[in-house]
Amino acid sequence: MNAGGPLDGIKVVEIGGAMAGPFCAMMLADYGAQVVKIERVGTGDDSRAWPPFFHDALGHYFAAANRNKQSVALDLKRGEGVEVARRLIGEADVVVDNYRVGALARAGLGYAALSAMNSRLIYCSISGFGATGPQSGEPANDLFMQAFSGGMSITGEVGGGPVKMGLSVADLGAGMLGAIGILMAIEARHRTGRGQRVETSLLEGQLAMLSYHLTKFFSSGEVPGPSGSGALTSPVYRAFRASDDWIVISAFNERMWRDLCGVLERPGWADDPRFCDAVRRAENRDLLVGMIGELMAAHPVAHWQARLKAAGVPCSPINRIDKAVAEEQVRARDMVVQLELPGLGTMRMAGLPLKFSETPGRIALHPPRLGQHTAEVMTRLGYTDEAIEEQAARGAVGLDPGWRAITAAKAAE
Repeated sequence: MNAGGPLDGIKVVEIGGAMAGPFCAMMLADYGAQVVKIERVGTGDDSRAWPPFFHDALGHYFAAANRNKQSVALDLKRGEGVEVARRLIGEADVVVDNYRVGALARAGLGYAALSAMNSRLIYCSISGFGATGPQSGEPANDLFMQAFSGGMSITGEVGGGPVKMGLSVADLGAGMLGAIGILMAIEARHRTGRGQRVETSLLEGQLAMLSYHLTKFFSSGEVPGPSGSGALTSPVYRAFRASDDWIVISAFNERMWRDLCGVLERPGWADDPRFCDAVRRAENRDLLVGMIGELMAAHPVAHWQARLKAAGVPCSPINRIDKAVAEEQVRARDMVVQLELPGLGTMRMAGLPLKFSETPGRIALHPPRLGQHTAEVMTRLGYTDEAIEEQAARGAVGLDPGWRAITAAKAAE
């Protein structure tokens, strides 16, 4: 018997755009929460317009963070649009917001106003810099925060220029932390009966993820720098160029180091005074990297992968994305899924990263069209068809074109 997702019954209202807020809300939606996404009338989430597109209609970036949601288009600069939002939030468990600090409060949708009418509300704000401090009101994005937080300074090749992390790590990290915070607040509400404000930011998420880089700095006073494809402290935890492509070797303990020496047919290196322990290998890093690199270049990746794997030394080819999504292990874990887009065709995207034995998540809804569910949600809130059409005519709400076909069919019945 499928008991439904672990968050079945939780109602979420998302007022956000791009990645951090939407990714946070999608994580909740994937595991059973009912998520209504409030978007701007006419344009919606900015990421709807970012190419490339599935079937010339659905932006890839929007699709990546907005499955399993309903879309309601509202003009939050108009009183009628704000009133629809307030009614919706009045029956919600959670609000997720990644607007600039103070923007929603000015529209009457801040935490203080909303918690006064719904004391069980959990209000999660994801901002660039956090809700307080001298830069709290400033905008920020992923690239900016990778630079500001220090993360970009440790990414790239030694002696090279700064390099952005390939992933939008600041946005995605903040979204994940937001979801964790919401779940903690739900647990606290079980005991107190009250909701609360949950705050995180791109800045705080990046500083937390710097983790051991910060403790290294505070303990040694040395400012960490880029380490290329591996770790500066270990010459056998990095990428090497084989004869045909690149392969990563991650020999992170003494047993693996000795086994690596055997694979390379250089057993004497294990007891060489220059390399006999982690400290000496680090001191002679450049020498050892060059010596290993010369041997690795003599054979292709497949040769080294087979030998290293047989010896129990972790290794991997550096897969490009087309190879990664074709890996048997990725398929076995259902980490690439296919969705139907009604009237368009199909799309593929990442699957659900958390598996539950009793309450699994699922993908029930494709990424919505702008305003696809405005009328449905407003009807549920008590608005009549006439009121919905009237507000749409004034621009306070936005309706998916299909709504008019539905109302015409109703009238013909």
